[in-house]
Amino acid sequence: MKIILHIDMNCFFPSVETIINPKLKKLPVIVGGKNNKGVVCSANYEARKYGVKASMPMFEAIKKCQNAVLIEPNHELYQEYQEKFILLLKENFTNEIEIASIDECYMDITRLSKNKTPMQIAIQIQNLIFSKLSLPCSIGIGNNKFMAKMGSNSKKPMGITEMFERDKILKLWTLPIEKMHMIGKSTSSLLKKSGIDTIKDLAFFNINELIKVIGINAFNLHLNANGGGDDKVNKSKNIQKSFSIFQTFNKPINNYDDIFWIIKKHILKIWDFLQTKKINARTITLTGKKDFKTIISRSFTNKQVFSSFEEIQMQMLNIYDNNFANFSLKGIGCCVKIEQKYS
Repeated sequence: MKIILHIDMNCFFPSVETIINPKLKKLPVIVGGKNNKGVVCSANYEARKYGVKASMPMFEAIKKCQNAVLIEPNHELYQEYQEKFILLLKENFTNEIEIASIDECYMDITRLSKNKTPMQIAIQIQNLIFSKLSLPCSIGIGNNKFMAKMGSNSKKPMGITEMFERDKILKLWTLPIEKMHMIGKSTSSLLKKSGIDTIKDLAFFNINELIKVIGINAFNLHLNANGGGDDKVNKSKNIQKSFSIFQTFNKPINNYDDIFWIIKKHILKIWDFLQTKKINARTITLTGKKDFKTIISRSFTNKQVFSSFEEIQMQMLNIYDNNFANFSLKGIGCCVKIEQKYS
C-alpha cells in the first residue's frame, strides 16, 4: 500500500503577507482587489470569522469585515514562497512530489515510511516548514491522493489527519456530501435531490443510477466515496508551462501611451523571468478585460524562440493594434508559453 501526503498551506497568501509585514499578525487580512473591485483571492482566519470566503466579491467581503486590512495580490511573491517550501521538501524528504496548485502538493512517502511512521514524517514536515519559513500547513495522510486531500481538509490550521481506506467508516462516510473533494454546489444539489446527503450515501448508491444523475464523472466519485482513488504522484505536472502577469485598473483606459507602458512593464518582467530561469518562449498571449465578465485573449506564435525583449514587445503591440485598439480596457495581461524545460 502506498503512503501519500497532501500538504495544504493554510491561508497561503495572507500568511506570506504577514511574513513580509509582521504587523498584520492577528489582524483580519483580505487579499484581493482593492476599492470594492474584483473578488477575494484569500482571507486569513481572523477575516473568515466574519464570514469572508475566497471568490466572494470584494464589496461583500468589506461589508462583512469593515476593519479588514486589504492587500492587492502579489503573485510573484507567492510564487517565490511556493518554490521555497517545495525546495525544502525535496532537499529534506523526497523528490516524489506533485504540485497541485500554488499552495498545495502531494508527496509519495512510501519509501520513507519504512523507517518512520507516516505521522512522524508529517510532523517533521509541518515543523520544518513553519520553523524555516513561518508558514503554517495542514497535512493529510492516506493511501491515495483523494483520501490524503480529505485528511488535510479535516483540520485547519496546522492539523495532521490520517485517512486511510480503513478509516472511511468513521472519518469519511459521516461527512455531508458537500464536504467531499471535487463536489461543487451544482453537483451537490443534484446528488441531494436523489437522496444522497452523505458520502456514505454516495458509496452505497447504485452506479448505473448515479451515472444518470451526474454523468460520466460518477465512476471516479463513486470510487472515491468508497476510499479508492489515484495513488500515483505525477512529477511531470510540476513543469511550469507558462508565465503571465495581469493588471486590473480602477478605471477603463484606452490611451495608447498608457497601454504601451503597461505592456512594456509586463514584458520586462516576463523577459527577466525567461532569462533568470534560462528558458525560451515562442508563443505569447495578450489578454484584455473589457468589463467584469468579458475577457478577450489573442495569441501569436513565432517560428523561432524569441531572442530579445524588443521582439516580444513588437509582437505584443501588434496583437493590441489588431485586436484591442478600439476598446477601453479595465485590465491587461501578458503571457508566454514556455517552450522548453528548465535547464
